[in-house]
Amino acid sequence: MPPRQTLYVYRFSGTEVRVSDMEEYRPPKPLGKKVPLNCLVQPDQHYAAWKATQRYTMSFGEYVGALIDRAEGRPNKLDGMQQGALHVEES
Repeated sequence: MPPRQTLYVYRFSGTEVRVSDMEEYRPPKPLGKKVPLNCLVQPDQHYAAWKATQRYTMSFGEYVGALIDRAEGRPNKLDGMQQGALHVEES
């Protein structure tokens, strides 16, 4: 097996963490029709996400999923809501 190259170097509180090439993707065990996505965000990002979930009447999972879909160029709940709002104002 060839040696892996280091792609990224992160520094957390003075500690250096090296991340190698991604291994083959293995999805986590599904919980019903969905899979868990665990991550940490900055407190201001968490607050902004919470405000957005209130504004759009979504769960955190739905909001993050819509942001991922948007970043991938796929249809998503956020843009669908905005397009609907624009359509009503144009009428």
